[in-house]
Amino acid sequence: PKRSGPRIGVVGIPPIFTDFYEYIEGELGLECVYIEVARQFALPFGGDDIVEAYRRYTYPYGIFARIEDIEREVARRAINGIIHYVQGFCFRQVETMILRRRLELPILQIEGDRPGTLDERTKLHLESFAEMLS
Repeated sequence: PKRSGPRIGVVGIPPIFTDFYEYIEGELGLECVYIEVARQFALPFGGDDIVEAYRRYTYPYGIFARIEDIEREVARRAINGIIHYVQGFCFRQVETMILRRRLELPILQIEGDRPGTLDERTKLHLESFAEMLS
């Protein structure tokens, strides 16, 4: 179904929370229009052969290589905010600082440390982010 809430992108590693997308789209009314990892794994870049497709695959590389691709998708998809998901005790937290400096839109970093549903603290952060974007 077409949603009309703020358009968001999710970057970083796949969320460990089992109800993450259900909550942000269903409960908060955000429209998730970009999921970096899913897009990257789909190899949507075309090219004449598989080598070229993998050459344009940016996710395994550093944040600066990924930001160019993220910036293009932010503009193309008219994204209002980014949720950067990181795993607890992960180096990707440094990437959030870089994303905040390079992307000119609100960014929320969400961190998970174990599988399961969203905890109340994380829900509160997501609710505040959704309210700010509305």
